[in-house]
Amino acid sequence: MPSFLVPDDFRAFMRSVVADLDAPAGGKLLDVEDAFQDECGYGGRIDGAFRFHYLTRDGLHRWTIALDEHEIRAISDGLQIEARGERAEVARGHAREPRGEPLLIWGAYNDDAMTVRNLDDLVAALDTLRVHALDEPRILRVWSPRDDQLVAVMWRDHCALYVIESPDGYATSTGDPARTDGFEVRDHDGNPLVVPWADCVAWPVACRALIRFAAHGELGPEIALEGRIPSQLLMHGELDRQAMLAMRAEPARDPSCSSLPRMTPRPVPVAGPEAADTTSPVERIPLGVAELTAWGRRLVQLLFARELVELEPGPQVDEISYQLSGLLQAHGEDAEHSLETAEWLANEIASIRGIRRLFATAGDLQVALRRTRHPD
Repeated sequence: MPSFLVPDDFRAFMRSVVADLDAPAGGKLLDVEDAFQDECGYGGRIDGAFRFHYLTRDGLHRWTIALDEHEIRAISDGLQIEARGERAEVARGHAREPRGEPLLIWGAYNDDAMTVRNLDDLVAALDTLRVHALDEPRILRVWSPRDDQLVAVMWRDHCALYVIESPDGYATSTGDPARTDGFEVRDHDGNPLVVPWADCVAWPVACRALIRFAAHGELGPEIALEGRIPSQLLMHGELDRQAMLAMRAEPARDPSCSSLPRMTPRPVPVAGPEAADTTSPVERIPLGVAELTAWGRRLVQLLFARELVELEPGPQVDEISYQLSGLLQAHGEDAEHSLETAEWLANEIASIRGIRRLFATAGDLQVALRRTRHPD
């Protein structure tokens, strides 16, 4: 068995493990394989012995290390510099045979999955999932025909891409390195995952990369990559397509048989001019605050789906909708019929906190107002 020379990041990991071991009894469940997690790996106590998985900094190798508790403490204290371990190659330069069609999984339920038959189905699925990620972050898992595997975390106009299985090894997309904040999302098993904004790229770029990955197993030249992934995602690489499908019902081949139609906002029909009764005035019932806020939410969702608005990563959609409610109460109906009022309203909407840019023209806004005034 080869010798594992303890690097600094693994030693720091062992210090955090010792802190957990010394915590009051019952504070942490130890007898699971990912009881301890760190950026460099994960581990736990299995059948009375501790076993850890460590990913090298270059992303090319993964070590499996068996340790007794006294070894964990010795490594933590700097008294032990090597341990027993097994090294496995992560990068595989040889080509693999296709094992099926591209596979998407976006939730825990059986209908939250789809095998991709053509490009149109893939693009439609990605657009729907992106709109659904307007209110809260969403996780998507993608398998290529050759079982390359990726985890995408979508939120509003941005997406983080984590390659967890490919011929080139692990990789993470890189966005703005100046961003030091992040957001939290729960994976399909309910476990929290913290996503740094520095890992996120703009949605149009991410969408093209996802399409390329689903077809070819690589993200393409538009995405800058680093050879790392969050430790929480390391275990996903151990589940290939066959293992994942064994735990679920057969995924839909037709998008209409999946959960996507339930996630797709349906346009509200607008009565044509012939439907209007010109013999008597139509009296509209004033909308309350709740209905106005709901109208504002529908308006934002429609504008976002049509890429007519770009949102800031800060405020929630509820806050934007509430700010919109006052404008809609005072000017919403007038803006539906007056291009001048619609132009004024577009300028006001663009200045709302949480909206980075509004691309909608006065005419775009009039159509959106009419189609979102009433719920489905």
